[in-house]
Parts: sequence; C-alpha cells; structure tokens
Amino acid sequence: MTTTLTPYTQLQKALFLDRDGVVIKYVPYLSKVEQVELPLGAGEALKRWQDAGYLLIIITNQAGVGRGYHTLEDVEKVHNHIIEEYGKFGVTFTDIFICPHHPQDNCLCRKPAPKMIIDASKKHGASLSQSLFVGDAPSDVQCAINAECQPVLVLTGRGKETLQNIAQYSRKVEIFDSLQDTVKLIPSP
Repeated sequence: MTTTLTPYTQLQKALFLDRDGVVIKYVPYLSKVEQVELPLGAGEALKRWQDAGYLLIIITNQAGVGRGYHTLEDVEKVHNHIIEEYGKFGVTFTDIFICPHHPQDNCLCRKPAPKMIIDASKKHGASLSQSLFVGDAPSDVQCAINAECQPVLVLTGRGKETLQNIAQYSRKVEIFDSLQDTVKLIPSP
C-alpha cells in the first residue's frame, strides 16, 4: 500500500472588507448602481493590498433585502458595478459574501457573527491570524475579533461614531482615516 502525501500549501492572507462606508461611500440601504461612489484613493489602495498578496473579500450585511427595501438581484447589480469600477484600477475581488437577512431573523451569518469570514477563509484557504478586516461599524470590529483576525477601523461611513466606543473592544483595533490610509499596514517585502 502506498501513501500519497498532499503537497504543503501555505495559507493565503486576506483583506476582508465591509462594503458600505469602506469599499463604497456610505448610503443607507443603497440599492441602485447610480448610488455607488468609490472613496478617494480606494482603487489604488486595494490594488496595493492585492499586489502585496492579499485576497480581497467583501463581507457585507444587506438587511435591506430582508426588510423588503430591495432584492438580491438589486444587490447583485450593485456588486457587479463595484467589480467593474474597481476593475479599472486592476483590482479583482476574490469573492463577496452577503447576509441578506433581517436583523430579527437571528441568522448565523449576520455580522458581528464571524460565519461569513470563517466560510470565506475555508473556501479560499486564508489564514485568519494573518488576515485583516476593514470596517466602519461596531459589527465589523466585533466580527473581526470573533473571527480572530486583525480589526481595522476606518473613520469613513459610520467610523467616527464607532470610534466613540472603541475602548469596549477586547483587542487592539488599528484606526485609519480612510481605506486609502490602510496601506500603511502592508508589511515591507
């Protein structure tokens, strides 16, 4: 009997990203392509993260679907537009994970639950301990902590409100003015 060894594959690093207020400017319950606006310098910043070897994965709660404000098809159109706009900078998103549920549905995927990040890390072979999650809301920071990856708060979207309660978190949170500024965290080669 012969044993076949599986070749060692190193886990990837991922940059998990909240959508509204981070990847695009914050618009409550955004549902139309025309509402999408990229933050200043975000395309260049994500290209630098990508070039540094990070998978770019969006992790987003979209309760507007569960509330009946818009449909999953609307969300898909918005995501396709985001992919197209960032593509102009050479940015490729590895995946997009969404929770479409109403907050009262008590689903397992809604942030701050870590399920979407954990599922994404398993699907794409990402090391959570070497990954970061950039968000603007308390649910993003807590989700990163729950998933045991590095929380990064940007002061765009709802970030300034979140900053007021930053002391409540059990882990150090990196804080930046914008997604553009997070490139300071990219390790030197």
